[in-house]
Amino acid sequence: MNWHLAARAKRCGAKVVYYIAPQVWAWAPWRVKKLIRLTDRVACILPFEQDWLRERGVKATYVGHPLFDELPPRADPLPDILSAWTDGCWKVALLPGSRPAEIRRHSAALGQVAREIHQRYPAASCTFAACDEQSARSIRAAVGSKWSDDIQISVGRTDQVLRESHLAVASSGTITLMAGYFGVPMVIFYRVGRIFSQMIRPLVRTQDFSLVNILGRRRIVPELIPWYGSARELTSMVLEVMDDLGYLLEVRKELIDLTDPLRVAPPRTASANAADLIADVLEQEAKKT
Repeated sequence: MNWHLAARAKRCGAKVVYYIAPQVWAWAPWRVKKLIRLTDRVACILPFEQDWLRERGVKATYVGHPLFDELPPRADPLPDILSAWTDGCWKVALLPGSRPAEIRRHSAALGQVAREIHQRYPAASCTFAACDEQSARSIRAAVGSKWSDDIQISVGRTDQVLRESHLAVASSGTITLMAGYFGVPMVIFYRVGRIFSQMIRPLVRTQDFSLVNILGRRRIVPELIPWYGSARELTSMVLEVMDDLGYLLEVRKELIDLTDPLRVAPPRTASANAADLIADVLEQEAKKT
């Protein structure tokens, strides 16, 4: 839809600032030519995008990531991974995604992961993060009769759930950047059909799918993508990560170092930087008239 809006705006003689930059670096890079043709400026939210796009002729500017404009500070001290590993008192965030289809595809398997964690670590606590009450109902329905008192749902408190967690099991998406900001080691997954997977993989230009691994330019956290829905496969990966204390401590620091540059130093925000970019375009146009 954004491409159509940009094309119509251009035909009407309007200036076009594209915010947030489409991920042409990940797939269908030939769309760069369309980006050049249909935009006057592009506002980027990932640090590497500015140079990548500028090298290809796009007037791109990195403004910071708006996700981090309103996040609370990290816990101080951070949740004690060593104690969780030693005593089994894990706090695990379960992040099935925010779209209804993602919740339906992912929640049942996450419920099974939670039960397996609790069997191995009876003191563990696993919490689904739901963005609203409708999502919470969808999670409960997806888990169904296997629902357990050992599994909790927190509504509208995703940032607080992550702030208190030792580990996250996360559907691939922007939420992985939030988990990284709070220093939460994670296992990333995303369910797709086998035919779709075979069709889309040749179009994707990055080695990994998840944002934290793309930003790190290597596989910092394990990702199960494509994933075809096997709860056993996902559980095995999660328990393997929980066993590796050295990895958990190392990856926490890496995730914090990776996501810190995405947050604009206060009192500035990414949104303010984007607004300044738009104002600059308007001022330049005003000087011509």
